[in-house]
Amino acid sequence: MKRSIILYLLAFLIIGAAAYKVVKETRKKSLTKKTVVTIPVFPAEGYLVKDTIAEYELQTIGTIRANESVHIVSEISKRLIFINFSEGTFVSKGTLLFKLDDADLKARLEKFTIMEALAMQNEQRNKALLEKGGISQGVYDEVLNNLKIIQADIHLIQVELDKTEIRAPFSGMIGLRNVSEGAFITPDMILTRLQDVSKVRIDFSIPERYANSIEPGLKISFTLPANPEVFTATIKAAQPNINVTTRNLKIMAMTDNSGGLILPGSSVKVSLQFEESKRTIFVPSQCLVPSLKGYNVYVVSDGKAILREVIVGRRTNMSVQLLDGTKPGDTLVMTNLLRIRPGSKVDILKII
Repeated sequence: MKRSIILYLLAFLIIGAAAYKVVKETRKKSLTKKTVVTIPVFPAEGYLVKDTIAEYELQTIGTIRANESVHIVSEISKRLIFINFSEGTFVSKGTLLFKLDDADLKARLEKFTIMEALAMQNEQRNKALLEKGGISQGVYDEVLNNLKIIQADIHLIQVELDKTEIRAPFSGMIGLRNVSEGAFITPDMILTRLQDVSKVRIDFSIPERYANSIEPGLKISFTLPANPEVFTATIKAAQPNINVTTRNLKIMAMTDNSGGLILPGSSVKVSLQFEESKRTIFVPSQCLVPSLKGYNVYVVSDGKAILREVIVGRRTNMSVQLLDGTKPGDTLVMTNLLRIRPGSKVDILKII
């Protein structure tokens, strides 16, 4: 009886030890499986960085201005007695546009002309007396000075008479008049406007990073909103400084407008095609990873993604120039950028 109990106890202990060992081994294997970390590999397309030959094109908005433009005003206050032009027509340089009343000035001129004749006779008589010793030098000087004062007054009246004739300062198209004959004209009144539109200027601005690519003689093209024709112009000058507010450079170009198709004041779409630039790096725009400081790219090295900061230059429709941060021979990640992190394993399926 006792022997049977002992055998049962031994059997129970043996079975319990075996079960414990099995459970322990099972838990050990389970823990071992949990500690194994599988590192994912992200498939992606890559771009091989290389020296590029590219043309830069920049588009911006400009404004058409007349080659020369001026408001016609009077220098003196007088009554307008004659208008000598038709509105909206071409006038040549020096053409009489407005005539002001000059009756009082002519009367004063006639008066001083008579006084001048008498003063000249008096000067001649006193000069003869001075040569004979009949008068002193001081008396003669007074007579001579009186003649010169009268002649100065005559010159002043002639200047005022010239101002009664308002002439075109240059050849161009005369605008609409703002006054009528008989009106009293003052210097603060704009009588009309004269513009030379045989040539027109295009004023526009570009970002400062393009400033070194601009030089006189560079050709641009532009289009008008209501005209599908493409016009060309030549850059003549640029401001010598960058605008500190907009960080833009203001540029002026000129073009022929003998056909009169381009009207001053029009807005135009300007396109600048820069010369080819060699030994520069352009990469597809989708390689860029925006950041708070600018832009980064993922460079693949030994199968891992390395985040590298880059400096961006010019842009085209599909690519962007990298000024710093990469070198020819680097492989950049183009796709799957949202999942990749620094240090991630990358499998480059295709290189462009």
